[in-house]
Amino acid sequence: MEQTAFVEKVLSDLQLAAQVSSGLKQRPKAFKQLVAYPEVARKLVQDPVFFAVLMCSDGWLINAPDHQKLLRDQSPRQVAVCGRGWGKSLIFSRKNLWLLFTKPNVESLIISSTQRQSMIMFDYCYSTIKANPLMREMLQHPGTTHTIIKLKPPLNGKLTALPCSPDKLRGYHPDWVFLDEASIVPTDMITSEIMMMLTKPNAGLVMSGTPMAFDHVFRKAFLDTKRYSIHHYPSDSSPLVSQTQLAEWREMMTKEEWQREVEALWVEASQTFFPMDLIATCIDPELDNPASPNRFIEEIETFDSEQRQGRYFAGLDLGKQIDYSVFAVVQLTEKGEVRLIHKRQFPLGTPYPEVIAYAARTHQAFDFDGMYVDKTGIGDAVVDELESIDMPEVKGVFFTDAEKENMLNYLKLLMEKKLLRIRGEDKQLIAQINEQQYEYLKPNSAQERIHIKFRHPKGRHDDQLFALALACYATKEAEPEPFLFVIPR
Repeated sequence: MEQTAFVEKVLSDLQLAAQVSSGLKQRPKAFKQLVAYPEVARKLVQDPVFFAVLMCSDGWLINAPDHQKLLRDQSPRQVAVCGRGWGKSLIFSRKNLWLLFTKPNVESLIISSTQRQSMIMFDYCYSTIKANPLMREMLQHPGTTHTIIKLKPPLNGKLTALPCSPDKLRGYHPDWVFLDEASIVPTDMITSEIMMMLTKPNAGLVMSGTPMAFDHVFRKAFLDTKRYSIHHYPSDSSPLVSQTQLAEWREMMTKEEWQREVEALWVEASQTFFPMDLIATCIDPELDNPASPNRFIEEIETFDSEQRQGRYFAGLDLGKQIDYSVFAVVQLTEKGEVRLIHKRQFPLGTPYPEVIAYAARTHQAFDFDGMYVDKTGIGDAVVDELESIDMPEVKGVFFTDAEKENMLNYLKLLMEKKLLRIRGEDKQLIAQINEQQYEYLKPNSAQERIHIKFRHPKGRHDDQLFALALACYATKEAEPEPFLFVIPR
């Protein structure tokens, strides 16, 4: 085929552009000659979809009209509400690459609740650059690191991945901010920190994620069609999500979880005791930041007991064959905050001696001031065993309707006072909290007060919720630490 005709065919046929991209990566000189054609260079600058197909080998985009629409949107304010697995992070990685390689001196930030989450989009960008010889040769060294992509002159573009921590965000004034999983970034962090960065003329803000809280800036922006370009895509609209995967999710999820995670709708679990808006106020990004001294402790072996701050309490919800045993550790700070800093869900069928041994090892690390244990069923024996190994202030709790009401009411009180702090990335715990349903019990007499009965949806679990509730309940009855007052003579 004549060269001019070949170039025209590449420009007009995305399928051919995808084939050419795969072949020319092994022939960088020929690849460079192709993109040097003025018509090709012009289209790379004008059309981010063509850029993604030719430079990133994204042939799948050809049959993905919704993804093309989102990628081509150049509005300075965008909201993308997408179902699980739809491909938003992948699409926005392509938009970032297009900006970096076609707009000189552009600075873009990827921000999410944690460094780990922001690195998902960043890693898509970096791995794609490394796979393309033309883009790879534009990387500047030194300058490019594991969280920064810096390009050589004349492009001079810069892409940085950041967690939503105030000390990490201040000082930036980027051209674009891509806020990934915006629904688990606290509203005040978005409005008082991230939006304050957008000082340049026409600076862009793109928020993406799955729905969560109703009273959150992400949902408010989604409803603001005058100021934001709105995109809304369920999981089943993406060629990246298979029918097999959808069938598996359908079998695993509650109706509300399916609507929220797959259909990308704002919904509230029916008869929920803990509304999603209330849960969202408890999310603390510092718990998800592995560099923070206030981080969540995944493995107790990594915790330095010399860095203990405040007081520590534990909750143990016992299960075995059908339900899980779950151990939770909370930190009670001087400000009265109760922070979930460690949680372990044991595999089904774990023998109780193993659970007891783990509780003992955890006590050695945290030095508990108290521990509440579910003693419904065999729990009495577990309490006795814990007491025999000198675990301090161990108290067994029978899970009667009245005791559950006391525990969950206290947990809700902590939440309403904004004293409970949990991880935004702990979706399993958040789901269990939100799914806890309640109903009022009719009193037997005029003198008896109305009680509440709790339950979880059929086929679901609430073991993590009650382990947390037990640990929080242990803090309620904790005596305050003694203070020594020195009276001057």
